[in-house]
Amino acid sequence: MTERIIRRTANQSRVAVSDLLEAALIAELIDPGSRLLVVSPWISDFPVVDNRSGQFAQLDAQWGASKLRFSAILRSLLSRGVRVSIACSKGEREDGFIQQLQTLAEADGTEDLLIVQRNPEFGQGIEHQKSLIADDWAIYGSMNFTYSGVELNGELVRFTDDPQEVAQLAVELQPLFGGGND
Repeated sequence: MTERIIRRTANQSRVAVSDLLEAALIAELIDPGSRLLVVSPWISDFPVVDNRSGQFAQLDAQWGASKLRFSAILRSLLSRGVRVSIACSKGEREDGFIQQLQTLAEADGTEDLLIVQRNPEFGQGIEHQKSLIADDWAIYGSMNFTYSGVELNGELVRFTDDPQEVAQLAVELQPLFGGGND
């Protein structure tokens, strides 16, 4: 079992969160599971994987040598048959991200694997949790999946691959996606 806790302040652990997120998503692309739950009241299409040197190009023929955005990574997971479920609030930034991802999914014919739940009240109670949960790992804590959340803000972020903890998190957040077990 692996566990990592990152407490980032304005001048500490500057790249630790983005490095963790990149590593987890690349690992998921290499060995995809069946689902990815994304829970974040605020969400945007931020750069999440640094592919400027082309080191990840073999994972997706559509990727160029650039910083890859969250929607591009989620699109690649959808194309591998991963069901991507997103729960977020309503807002211009969220609208843009969701529209971009839906457009990519429609172009690839994977729109049936994309589940989006939007709620203007999102961000209170359990819905205030921010999580990225795959079959075998979870990243969760105070960080929204935005540029500021990943790169700038002081955040508390936890990574775990404990099967019981990952399963419990998925069960707790499942009501955000319509209730049934994922």
